[in-house]
Amino acid sequence: MSRTTMYFSLLAAVMLVGAWAPAHASVYRWVDKHGVVHYTDQWRPGATRITTVTGTAATAGSTSPGTAAEDQQADRMIQHAANERAVHAEEAKLRARRCKQAKVVYQRLIFARRLFKTGKDGQRHYLTDAQATAARVKARTTMNRLCGTQDGS
Repeated sequence: MSRTTMYFSLLAAVMLVGAWAPAHASVYRWVDKHGVVHYTDQWRPGATRITTVTGTAATAGSTSPGTAAEDQQADRMIQHAANERAVHAEEAKLRARRCKQAKVVYQRLIFARRLFKTGKDGQRHYLTDAQATAARVKARTTMNRLCGTQDGS
């Protein structure tokens, strides 16, 4: 076989493999928050895998090699994202509860006529005006920190 024939045979083989490979590539379909459908070759959370086979679309139940590992990785990523969302939701609930408690404490201190602390003996020890103001400022600072506000509303 001549050198030119060998190059043409090699070139034809490469072109054949190159033409065959995209026919079995995975395509992912996802819908954004505006309802627009997108197609991509990269996986992203919430995407559905569609495997193309010579111009027709097959559902995610195809059996091409390597897809099981891709599916497992995608499932792990989806589970991880779901766990992150659950943790963020729980943290948000906890922050909201702490914020509400801080607001109640601040409102009680603002509307109270006289502030006192109960001593070890059970007796009330009334705060001076300066001590009451300091307690109110501390409660407002705590409320702002927990609620993420500066106006206390």
